[in-house]
Amino acid sequence: MFQDTLGGGHIAVLLVIVLLEVGALVVLWRDRTRSQLAKIVWTVVVIALPVLGALGFLLNWALGRLADRLNRAR
Repeated sequence: MFQDTLGGGHIAVLLVIVLLEVGALVVLWRDRTRSQLAKIVWTVVVIALPVLGALGFLLNWALGRLADRLNRAR
């Protein structure tokens, strides 16, 4: 059915995007430092802006962890 429109490269890109989205949502909902409202807002952003939302959240999450480690080191 999709063999005429989707090649192997397209399927690989879609798989990477889906894994990025799912990974970002798993990290988001397992994070105990964020409020329920923040989780809901980030979920909407990640779903509404598939690649940018997931990358934005993961960057925000990584920078937050880095800031926590730097504050603990003081």
